Amino acid sequence: MTKRTTISYLTDQLHAHAALHPDRVALVIDGRPDLLYGAWDRRSEAVARGLQAAGVRRGDRVGIHFGGMDWADYAVAYLGALKAGAAVVHLSVRLPAAETERRVRQSRMVGIVHGRTLPPDDLSVRWTRSLDELSMADGPPVALAHSPHDDAEVVYSSGTTGMARGVVVSHENLATAGGPPSVMAHDEPTPMVASVKLGITASATTVSMVLNATPTTLVLAPPGDADRLGALIEEHAASTIMMTPHLAVQLVRDGVLERYDVSSVRTVATASAFLHPPLAQALLKAMPNASVIGAYSASQAKPAVTIGTFDPSRPMSVGRPAPGTHVLITDEQGEALPQGQVGRIWLRAEGAPARVRLDSGPEEQGTPPGGWCDTGDLGHLDEEGELHLFDRESDAVRTPRGIVSTLRVESALLAHDSVGDVAVVGTAEGAVVAAVVPAEGAPHDAGMTSALLAHARGALAFHEAPSQVLLVDELPRNDLGKVIKRSIRGWFSAS
Repeated sequence: MTKRTTISYLTDQLHAHAALHPDRVALVIDGRPDLLYGAWDRRSEAVARGLQAAGVRRGDRVGIHFGGMDWADYAVAYLGALKAGAAVVHLSVRLPAAETERRVRQSRMVGIVHGRTLPPDDLSVRWTRSLDELSMADGPPVALAHSPHDDAEVVYSSGTTGMARGVVVSHENLATAGGPPSVMAHDEPTPMVASVKLGITASATTVSMVLNATPTTLVLAPPGDADRLGALIEEHAASTIMMTPHLAVQLVRDGVLERYDVSSVRTVATASAFLHPPLAQALLKAMPNASVIGAYSASQAKPAVTIGTFDPSRPMSVGRPAPGTHVLITDEQGEALPQGQVGRIWLRAEGAPARVRLDSGPEEQGTPPGGWCDTGDLGHLDEEGELHLFDRESDAVRTPRGIVSTLRVESALLAHDSVGDVAVVGTAEGAVVAAVVPAEGAPHDAGMTSALLAHARGALAFHEAPSQVLLVDELPRNDLGKVIKRSIRGWFSAS
């Protein structure tokens, strides 16, 4: 007999919250009016009616195009499109017009709902309308029964190693893709504080977590503004903060942790990239009562995820598989490797439908059978079942003396007091090189370069230590705060 699974749709969660506590604040948006659960539900109903009147049908793909701090309108458009039966395509206002058009065509988008920032002209969609233009305040409730296998949204990968890949997420998959348990079970009297950019996978996840977690209030800080994040943590005595590792770099590098009282924090949740151990240790020094929680997954692999609490004795660990998650380490041919041996990391979620890539084709050589998703990373499992990250497969440097983890080299350099930020890459010739942003007050001269090279030689094996250090003002990063390493490789090729 087949076991039936009850799906808790995001639309149902919003309606339930609105019915129970309509005047409770869902989102505190810095510098903008708060969004209450009741208003969120009513406004999203109006958007759903407008979308259906515009001809949107079950399964149509609708883009939502919001930026800056337009979180309230973004959340309303997101849930309104889901209520109308559409699959939501999250669009960043910072995308080049050509990339926006590529995603429009690839996802077969029918229309775009936008906020203050207009989408590019001449896109291949039937219509583009503002949230206000679409909203129909008067009318009956939208009565649409979702199916677990209906498409809920299309999310795109970060694109740091190549073209961003689109992945189709079903309602069943979306309902099972939660966050770290300590965040999802947030029951503190104080709110959570987050700093996330709109229009990316992380913004969609943030909205989902507000609805799926224990009912709470989320305070949203301006994205990338570390100083304002620190001020909001102090103002609200926040017990939980969610941020990217890049924001952790800014908090530490710019002295924010010393300017504000952040001692109320009990949980620091990070995702989207590896948090280097020196940064985690700096956060814990400023927040002595906190734990640093990391979630490791991949766009196509969710809800498969590993969850880990930072432990200085296991600096490269990204935790253990969450319930229902399986991890496999293989060689390039797809054969399983023993514990402790570095290989390709594959994830699989038990009892949840796989996410489907928009550009899916024949399975690549070396894909193990059984529905495994390639993370694109290298790592190993230890005897206790913890997953230890080695590097992105495309970033690891192959040298005559062995493969080098750029993450390990970056961590060694970040331990130097004069380093504010760093990215390590391999050249076409197989040399390990580093681009370093000096810390505030540190010199930008040959003496600094020599000191960093000597520090690296003392902390790393001979073949791991960089042969060259380039001092720069900042590193190129995408919307998720991830370093675009292919650009940095270009710097060294040019030099």
